[in-house]
Amino acid sequence: MSTSSHTPAPARGLPSEPRRSGVGRTSTRRAALVVGVAAVVVGLAIYLIGLPRLFGQPGSTDVGSTPLSSLSLPLALAVALGGLWVAGSLAARRAGWRVVDIVVASVLGVAGGLLFVVWNANYATLSAPLSATPAVALLGGVWLLPAVLGGLVIRKPGAAVYTELVAAVLSALVGNQWGFSTVWYGLIEGLGAEVVFAVLLYRRFGLPTAMVAGAVDGAVISLCDLLLSYPTTSVGWKVGYVVCLAVSGALIAGVGGWALTRALAATGVLAPLASGRTAARV
Repeated sequence: MSTSSHTPAPARGLPSEPRRSGVGRTSTRRAALVVGVAAVVVGLAIYLIGLPRLFGQPGSTDVGSTPLSSLSLPLALAVALGGLWVAGSLAARRAGWRVVDIVVASVLGVAGGLLFVVWNANYATLSAPLSATPAVALLGGVWLLPAVLGGLVIRKPGAAVYTELVAAVLSALVGNQWGFSTVWYGLIEGLGAEVVFAVLLYRRFGLPTAMVAGAVDGAVISLCDLLLSYPTTSVGWKVGYVVCLAVSGALIAGVGGWALTRALAATGVLAPLASGRTAARV
C-alpha cells in the first residue's frame, strides 16, 4: 500500500485556535463595554446640555407638536438605551433575522397596533376615575405589551424595538389624541424592554425576565410621561407614578406577554421559532 495515499488525522486541540477564539471573545466584550458606556455618557450629556442649546434653536420650537426643549430627555433615553442594546447584541453574537422572524414580528406589531387603536379610543373614559392620582399609570402597561411580547417570541436583538415601533406607527397612522409623539414613544418603549433582553445576552426568556422587562420599560417611559404630562406634580406624586407604571408594566406587559407567548406556542404557530420549540429558560 502506498504511503502517499495515507492522510494524517487532523490535529485537534492546537493551542493557536483557542487563543484566537479567546482573543476574539475578549475583543467583542471590550467593544460591547465601550459602546455601552459611551452611549450612556452621550445620553447623559444630551440631557444635561439640552437640545435647544445643542442646535441653537429656541426651546419653544415644535417637532411633531412637541417643544424641542421637551425632547432632550426622550432623545437622551433613546441614545443611552440604544447603545446598551447594541452592546448587548455584540456580546450575545446571536444569529441574524430570518424571513419567518420578520413576518411573525410584523404580525405581532400589527396586532399590537390594533390593540392600541381600541385602547386609545377608550382610554379617556377608563382613566377618568384615576386621572388625578398616580394610579392612572396602572393603565399604561397595555402600551408596553408588544415590546415584551416581541422580545419573548422572536428572541433576537431588535425584536422588542421592531414590534413596538410597528404597533406605534400603525396607531399614529390610524390617528389618536397624541399624534406624532406616539412614534417616538414607541421607540423608547421598545428600547426599554429591549435593553433587559440585551443585558441578559438574549439567553433568558422566562417569566422573571418578562416581568423585569415590563417593569424597566414602565419605569423608563414614566420619565417621559412626567416631563410632558405631569411636570408640576409633587415629588411624592411622581414617585408613585413611576412605581405604578413599573408595576403595570411587570403585570400587563410582563406576565401578559409571557402568558400570550405560551398560549401561542401551544397552538403550534410558533413552531419555526425557538419560543415555539423549546421551553422558556429562566
